Amino acid sequence: MKKVLFLVALVLMSAGTFAQKKNVSRAKNLALMEENPDFANARVAIGEALENEETKGLADTWYVAGYVGYKEFETNNLNRQVGRNIDYDAWGAAVYESINYWKKAYELAMIPTYDKKGKAKYDTRTPKNILPKLQEYFMYQPLIIAGFNAYEAQKYSLAYDMFIAHCNMPEAKIFQDNPEEAANLLRDSSYYTCLYYAGRFAYEAQRYEEAIATLDRMNSEHANANALRKEIIYANEYIYQIYIEQGDTVKAIESIKKSIDLFPEEPWFMQNLINLYISAGQEDKAIEYLDIAINREPNVGQYYNSKGSILARIGRFDESFAAFEQAIAIEPNNALFLETLGFAYVDLGNKLNDDAAYLDNKAYAKAKVEIDAAFQKALPYFEKAYELEPDNYDFKRSLRSLYYRLGMNDKYEALAD
Repeated sequence: MKKVLFLVALVLMSAGTFAQKKNVSRAKNLALMEENPDFANARVAIGEALENEETKGLADTWYVAGYVGYKEFETNNLNRQVGRNIDYDAWGAAVYESINYWKKAYELAMIPTYDKKGKAKYDTRTPKNILPKLQEYFMYQPLIIAGFNAYEAQKYSLAYDMFIAHCNMPEAKIFQDNPEEAANLLRDSSYYTCLYYAGRFAYEAQRYEEAIATLDRMNSEHANANALRKEIIYANEYIYQIYIEQGDTVKAIESIKKSIDLFPEEPWFMQNLINLYISAGQEDKAIEYLDIAINREPNVGQYYNSKGSILARIGRFDESFAAFEQAIAIEPNNALFLETLGFAYVDLGNKLNDDAAYLDNKAYAKAKVEIDAAFQKALPYFEKAYELEPDNYDFKRSLRSLYYRLGMNDKYEALAD
């Protein structure tokens, strides 16, 4: 009786396995139909086989699951080429799912079986079937097309998933194990442009850790060709901006210092590092890097102007005036530089006035000469700035306030709104 029950159970198991293998074949046949392939029912059939204990461990099951998506890609690609409308989200999803299914298929194919002599045997047919189809995906770029379509619809997370799946194809285990096939996946300028956009889309989707990791690949891989310099710079700017938005000053500083090493001739990074130190109240560090910047680019007036502003803020006025004068020597008609130097003299005057607040009348009268002289020295710089940009309301307001402070009432009234 036990033997009979065992045989019945064995027959039932065999029947179940046969049924699921039939589902695998049915899914493939539904996807292969020349007219109106039934991808929905193909997925239902293969879905059952993927869940079944007897067939879910077979590489062929997962290969066919990916093949359904591949045939949907192929069909829609033909429709697209003849000008028919297609659902780009569904097209991208089909490719995306097939890549993941084939990843599993390859993993199972690489599990060895052993013959009676203990010799390992591998499934070589599955990788041979997968490799040319992945190469086709990389060449036709359906994930990129679908990703841009998602981005235009403001589906930023989906756009990132599509782009990064494309960019990760050369890194797949199947290509790592088959370098001669991987050589056909050219990581040229268009590839790294896609990588840059993937990072941007991750940023837009607020997937910040993935954005940083993706954008940083522009530095760590082979993206340092001159043709990509602009994209690499933008990638590093995004990384810095993410850390700033997250309030992570330490990592922001680390990232921008790395960018300065990579692009020492690019002023944006140095300027933002200096601004970061200024906002953090680390004036000495800001001055240190300004001096480095000046040493590298001695003819950039903004560096001297920034240095002058910091020195004035910490009360080192004589040094600040010297820095401002150097800035103006480089750009004599820069109205902002002129006004900033004028404000440094105003700050000096205000400081001297505060210091003199508790002096007796005789001492104050002596101090007032220096106070008035400081304000007087500011005047020509304010006037020149306003002369250069008469429509700038801030310049006009600053000059009018100084006229009032110096008791120049006629000129004060002349600048009334």
